[in-house]
Amino acid sequence: MPFTVTPNVAQYGGANWSNFIKTVPNCTPQSAQRIARADPNIGFFFYCRGVLVLDGHPQFNPGDAVFFSGAPWPGSAPQADIYQKDVFTMAYVMTNTSSLANAGCYTLADGRQFFDFVSVFAANLDGPPNVPVLTFTLPVNASLYDTDDVKKLQNLGITVVLSVVNNWSKAGWSEFTDQTAAQWFVDQLVAAVDRFGLDGIDIDDEYSIGTVTDTNLAMVTTLLRQALPGKIVSKALFDDSQYFGPTWNGHTLTGNLTYGWEMSYFDPNYAGRLQPYVDAGMGKNQLAIGVDTSRTDGPAAASFVRQNGYGGIMVFNVTKDSTSYLSGISNALDGQNTIAKPGCLV
Repeated sequence: MPFTVTPNVAQYGGANWSNFIKTVPNCTPQSAQRIARADPNIGFFFYCRGVLVLDGHPQFNPGDAVFFSGAPWPGSAPQADIYQKDVFTMAYVMTNTSSLANAGCYTLADGRQFFDFVSVFAANLDGPPNVPVLTFTLPVNASLYDTDDVKKLQNLGITVVLSVVNNWSKAGWSEFTDQTAAQWFVDQLVAAVDRFGLDGIDIDDEYSIGTVTDTNLAMVTTLLRQALPGKIVSKALFDDSQYFGPTWNGHTLTGNLTYGWEMSYFDPNYAGRLQPYVDAGMGKNQLAIGVDTSRTDGPAAASFVRQNGYGGIMVFNVTKDSTSYLSGISNALDGQNTIAKPGCLV
């Protein structure tokens, strides 16, 4: 769900500000939402529409976004609004069958965007072992090169990541044995993030036919995290918690990931699906249950997430025909229908 917005308030100046994280100037509310989504430690921010002076604190100026962990202690401030995180929603858009732009067409009945994150699904990791190449299908190429869909979604406050999946070759996310090869692939990913203005990379470690080594993911995600500070490094999760413990140069997969979305779509044991990753050290607020629009368990999964304090819901295969499915989720989370903007879906 989108941020809960409380107008005309800021963090009370006399409150305990030990949970203050940072101030970012020259923001829009939408860019501030994306900054907050990139850091699971951020719980809320206030956004300044005018000059704001709080006793004991520096002056805040129009366009300042002021970020905190935890929950707010609101104080009256007609010049500002507080944006507080709620359960997040992620759309996987299969670009070979659906327009990326459709994810931005869905809103709650009160007008807020339905989705917080969108994944461009998917680019491919190809090649022989330790000769990895990032390749793009024609639909992904069209989504990234031929349209402004990424920027349009970001202008709505939606965070956009690129999913990269193994492509039935002997190269794969878990197959790197050589640091130079892993760094070469990371450099390709960084170039794609920079070229298309993306908010990060999502790892889908399936379909390789190579030889898996336990420390590979720790290595490549460490290099990726170092190369993309402030960006998202996320992972589609499926029976892979064994890779979260091994270390590489003192780093673990657990410490490198911003988020993870569990994708055992046909298993209603939501607690069993997510608990191994909590046991491996990930925070509940970093984890999402994956659901598939071809099934009917969206409301049940959403209720589980809400009641048990997990981060969010990942919805696989969002299309122009997903309004009813998404309404089931939004009603379970927020008591509101999902609607499509008139004339938006394609």
